Amino acid sequence: MSQYGAQFDGKAETWRVVENEHDREHPDRSKCGGVGACSMMFAANVLESEMIDALIVWRERNRS
Repeated sequence: MSQYGAQFDGKAETWRVVENEHDREHPDRSKCGGVGACSMMFAANVLESEMIDALIVWRERNRS
């Protein structure tokens, strides 16, 4: 587990899996259709946003 906790680690792992699957399906990212046309890109984008939110919460809880 990272210093950021299980919630962040779970999202990061899921993001890694989605990104890897996406790159196998669409090796040329410019041809996949982007977030609006590719469900894997959309899912990765949502996960990225959730990871940022989790980091913000972590930072607020761990202020010195």
